[in-house]
Amino acid sequence: MAHKAARTLLLILFVSLGFSLLGAAAPNVPQRTEDLAWKGSARSRAERQVFLGGNLSDEHVITFMTTVTASGHPGVVLLDSAKSSATLKNFLAAFRPVRVIPVGSFPEGMTDLERRLNVGPAPVLSWQRGPPAALWKVLFPQAARVVVCPGRPRRLLLHAACLAGALRAPLYVTHDQAQEAVALRRRLQQWGTSRVYAAGSAARVCRTLEGVKVYRLADEGAVAAAYLRRLARRGPVRTLVVANPADTQDDRGGMSALAPSVALQKRAALVLTNEQGTNVETVVGAALKDHYLLRAESLVLVASLKAIPMEKRANPIPADKDPYIEMEPLTPWGTEPFSFAVGRLFNGDPAVVPVLVGRRRLLRQQGAAERKVLVVSNPGGGLPLLEALSHNTVKEFRNRGYHTTALYGNGVREKDVRRLLPEQDIFLWEGHHNTLIREYCAQEWPEPLRPSLVFLQSCLALAEPKAQPFLQRGAVAVLGSSCRTYSGSGGACALAFFDALHYEHATVGGSLRHAKNFLLCYSLLKEKRLGKEAKRSGANIRAAWAFTLWGDPTLRLPLPAASKDSLPVVRHKVRGNTMVISLPQTAYPKVITAKYQTAMVANAKLAGYLRGSNEDGKRLVPFVFAEVHLPKAPPGKVPRLHSRIPGRHWVFCWDGRRQVGYLLIIPRVKDRHELRFRVHWEDKIERL
Repeated sequence: MAHKAARTLLLILFVSLGFSLLGAAAPNVPQRTEDLAWKGSARSRAERQVFLGGNLSDEHVITFMTTVTASGHPGVVLLDSAKSSATLKNFLAAFRPVRVIPVGSFPEGMTDLERRLNVGPAPVLSWQRGPPAALWKVLFPQAARVVVCPGRPRRLLLHAACLAGALRAPLYVTHDQAQEAVALRRRLQQWGTSRVYAAGSAARVCRTLEGVKVYRLADEGAVAAAYLRRLARRGPVRTLVVANPADTQDDRGGMSALAPSVALQKRAALVLTNEQGTNVETVVGAALKDHYLLRAESLVLVASLKAIPMEKRANPIPADKDPYIEMEPLTPWGTEPFSFAVGRLFNGDPAVVPVLVGRRRLLRQQGAAERKVLVVSNPGGGLPLLEALSHNTVKEFRNRGYHTTALYGNGVREKDVRRLLPEQDIFLWEGHHNTLIREYCAQEWPEPLRPSLVFLQSCLALAEPKAQPFLQRGAVAVLGSSCRTYSGSGGACALAFFDALHYEHATVGGSLRHAKNFLLCYSLLKEKRLGKEAKRSGANIRAAWAFTLWGDPTLRLPLPAASKDSLPVVRHKVRGNTMVISLPQTAYPKVITAKYQTAMVANAKLAGYLRGSNEDGKRLVPFVFAEVHLPKAPPGKVPRLHSRIPGRHWVFCWDGRRQVGYLLIIPRVKDRHELRFRVHWEDKIERL
């Protein structure tokens, strides 16, 4: 009894010490791990703490990030890196943590860490080999459940990490060493564990356990299924995280060590590719057969461009300079709509990725503060169509309440762009690649950025040496194209993207999907109206393929307060089997540039489609575009639309998996208030 009392007293001391170290009051020890709660000021303080892993192996990175997430602690988890000290330092300066808790080992000492990151860290929770005992003492004084998994195969370990996080349980990694069973038994007794989930060969280590219920999960599939069942208790799963478990080899980045943490933060299913990373379509297709994943919206690739390569297709403009176009996996063929909101998280230094994910906290801290936008269009002149489109994009920003600075043509100066950029929440560059990269050398500017969205609407802009510096300096996402693009299709893509971001409050990935489907519908409508006379009909498809997001596709940016004098916008709703698109009666003032003129209402769309010309220039045709959800679609049926509006004025694309349709219309002069479409459901005709 005396020995038991002493052990209990020691445990209480460790718990008290641990929560004192974390800067939060120690909660009552929960009966179940998932009951751990951080409330009131204690939670607010805990949210502003940072766990900083130092000098951790690949396996330890997985265990470290899983442990913090599984514990329920709301703090930020980062990895130290001398290579990316500036990125970490800038984040910490903006985040203003109440405490930085080093975990692991820091060979250069705390003085070096304080100098590089400008922080006063807490004492180190030491961890160089074996289980993270010091971290467990702080975060897991008790653990009713534990996940036990071998360190190899790595695929199994990654899935087990997800399961541990979902169960709010420690991840205990075994290595087929002598006396492991003894050490595990001792640890479970200290935790008061009643249930163990043994993955793969870990069942051998657990077979001698007494007084503990052991759930044997034979293989990777069983572990993944157990994790998904746990997630599904809170409803359908809307996000897939895809990684290559073999990316620790051949200089492929090792991003997969971060995939379980990303999946847990996003309540996402984890999907793993083959060693080459070339079967994303196959493994995602298999995952979608699970009824919990049928309506998945977003796809997060946690992988470098080597680990999961971009796809390549022949340029739809045969005479163009680029023989092939690069695009993310799952890009559709033909007239099929883009179904996933896709984004990629990666960097040459894995320590940068947790910072990218952590910047979501900075957006929350900003709250409803004034949102600023910088639009730079057609620097130096020469792209009048692009400038005409940009003027309307600027009008949309201002209509939504953004404080917007717009620089056009010969009024663009490098010094002004560099001075203004660090203050912005959104930066839209619409102009030549050579101006931004070769003349301005913007990728070499060192000034920290706000957690901003950067849209590089420019040829060849999305390459690692050009785009990654924006992410390292503070951006939450960068969008751009790795190939050449015509200014009309690129400008149309940007306008459609920001309209979805503004007026639908879509995610960043959802906004890009919206813009891609606009370009797809526009190409179909252009072909319907012009037939063989349509020029450069492949330009819009090429742009839809090529525009790519580097960042979190599930990210939803905070919006500014709407201006009191904002114009009404195009809206749509579904009444039974009728789609109704409402057209506002007040339009923006006409835009007239060197060769073009436009007149559009808020939340309309523009592309390069012309309707005659006069002394003020060629007139761009305004479009109405709606992304329409039809959640009551009958099984095996597809919608067919009927309207008084002639068929050559509209096209409709249907995404049956998501039960969403995309409707693009050229309104007639007499179509002033509402556009109505009746939905009829017909049997789906399978294509051969």
